[in-house]
Amino acid sequence: MTSDSPEHRKLPPFCRIRKNDGRTPCESVSGHEPFWSEEYAGYYESSFLHDLLNSAGGLHGYLELLSEIEDPGIMKKYAANLNVLCESLIDEIEYHRQFVLAESGRLNLVLTETTTDEILQLTALKLNNHAVSKGRSIEVLTDNSEKIVTDKVLLSRILVNMTKNAVEATEEGGTVMIGSFKFNDAIRFVVHNSAVILQDVQNKLFKSQFSTKGNGRGVGILSIRLLGELLGGVVGFDSCEEEGTCFYIDLPLSP
Repeated sequence: MTSDSPEHRKLPPFCRIRKNDGRTPCESVSGHEPFWSEEYAGYYESSFLHDLLNSAGGLHGYLELLSEIEDPGIMKKYAANLNVLCESLIDEIEYHRQFVLAESGRLNLVLTETTTDEILQLTALKLNNHAVSKGRSIEVLTDNSEKIVTDKVLLSRILVNMTKNAVEATEEGGTVMIGSFKFNDAIRFVVHNSAVILQDVQNKLFKSQFSTKGNGRGVGILSIRLLGELLGGVVGFDSCEEEGTCFYIDLPLSP
């Protein structure tokens, strides 16, 4: 489920502190290392199929829910949400088609103006009825929506993966908070949950397809790292006992 944030709900202070400024209570780990190589096409293929399943899972959850609703007004609202999810899925497939056809083997960004609120709401919409979110809440914090020029499809994929990972790490009955804020000429998108990442795991998270869930399960982290670099962003996280875990991506307001 997804809930609008009460006024008293805020991102934890350490989510709002830029890494390496000496004030964060936990060590910040950045995944922003050069990643473009001949292996790019294979990595992108894996991340695309993984992210496509995320979108399909959101659609499936809404369709199951729609079959149980009798109120015409609610059905109309859910139908509108399904339309948004279908359009997003089509965009992802079209992106991949263009990538396969590209002679250079590179993905061409499609930059458009959007708002941070629109991106966050789309992220929640893709996951709020996904099977992974059962018994957990996704809380969207939209205190100050900002305009940003970016590739909406790729940014959505990054935030969906961040949020899904946070939901999977959250105990039943828990809440994942997603939000954003502006600092200087950049926007930070943040996903927070109360779980802590063990130190030995922190040191491996951005290493290829590493996962704590078994072989072949590290594609989500890989996708975050890969697509974050394509957008010119800095991806990282902070995690400690006192505050939980914040994954983030810092993006320029305009490329």
